[in-house]
Amino acid sequence: MVAKSGSDSSVSEFTYNSSGRIVGFKLSGVESGGPLDLRLSYVRNSSDVIQKQILKSNDLAALGMDSIVTVVNYDIGNNRYKNAVSVIVLFGLAIKDSIVFQYDGGGRLTSEIDYTDAGSGMEPSSKTEYTYVGNNLAGEKYYSYDNLAATFQLEETYTYEYDSKINPLQFAPDAAVLNMNPFYSANNITKTTYVDATDASNNYVSTDTYTYTSANRPATSMSVTGSNTITTTYYYQ
Repeated sequence: MVAKSGSDSSVSEFTYNSSGRIVGFKLSGVESGGPLDLRLSYVRNSSDVIQKQILKSNDLAALGMDSIVTVVNYDIGNNRYKNAVSVIVLFGLAIKDSIVFQYDGGGRLTSEIDYTDAGSGMEPSSKTEYTYVGNNLAGEKYYSYDNLAATFQLEETYTYEYDSKINPLQFAPDAAVLNMNPFYSANNITKTTYVDATDASNNYVSTDTYTYTSANRPATSMSVTGSNTITTTYYYQ
């Protein structure tokens, strides 16, 4: 996918294994005059379950870090991802991060809680909650953790509307690890409503319009948020 907005441009490239599952992602381009360089690799077992995620970027290199390796744990009995753990050493300090996935009775991901240990034990840092409509992600709520009150505080809410065409990036079984948006939903987002729980002046609505291929997949899209417009062209193998 090639996206352009003013003087900014980016290329998003996906690579797949012989089963058609994502094993790599590369983001390159220019943003605000600086280079974009981010690479993700996914290590899968013989059952195509993701076992590791390896992140590399120019930002990490600037900090003297080669990569961030996240170990992903899978619940074989329930056929779903259980948690993911990473450890980085930054300026001599070891920081451990753990994400725990929680599901409803139907097996849909309802929330993920992020825990961080910077030397004083694992503590909650954030939470994301998910809601659904049909085969699409209806909304996301982001919370920060208030250590003094020992509760999660709502920060942001996103709600989505969709077209009826095929999302070429739907990989629902892996979406918990890849990212729920855009990898869960069957269709393509046409409207995003953002609400900042602490400052309403940050609220916005984004609209996305598409042209489609003969296979009912996006060929181009235009995303408009206020005065900002992003045009994207999709390329297929």
